[in-house]
Amino acid sequence: MADDRENWKNKAAEEVTEERRALLNHRKRLIADHQQELRRIDGRLSELTVSARTLNLPVDWLNEDQGLVVSPSEFFTVHYSHRKMPEPLAKPKPFKDRALELLVEAYPEPLKAADIRKQIEAETRTKYHEKTAGMSLYRLSQDDLVRREGKDLWFYVPEKQRNKESPRSGSEPDDQGPSIFD
Repeated sequence: MADDRENWKNKAAEEVTEERRALLNHRKRLIADHQQELRRIDGRLSELTVSARTLNLPVDWLNEDQGLVVSPSEFFTVHYSHRKMPEPLAKPKPFKDRALELLVEAYPEPLKAADIRKQIEAETRTKYHEKTAGMSLYRLSQDDLVRREGKDLWFYVPEKQRNKESPRSGSEPDDQGPSIFD
């Protein structure tokens, strides 16, 4: 009797496993078919939006706070969402401007060029050449905005300490040279 019960359980387990396998395969086929159709629809929706914007058509759906978003859990599966699409990231400041800001924030302490580059890379999520920081700081030093001590320590130079006789820092009395806020 115990053997009959074990045989029945094993047979039921095989049937359940086979049905599950068949359903998973069917699901994969359906997902692939739907993904292809959704990509086609998304492409056409994109074309319609571009056309309406290009031709400046008076359609109210261009200003709706609704959009298509890609679900991170399902690659290529698109869901309709009532959430507003994220705003594009603002264009980052030029490297030299942000480097100068970092030195102003650290004043009177120095910063290393490599540390400045790493900080700006982290903020902008952009990879810069390893010499970018040093070259940018050198150019700022030509305008007497920063100075270097030793091999790689850079300091901000406050306006009252700048060399007024330097031809690049402004020789006219009204010309105070470049500002850190330009």
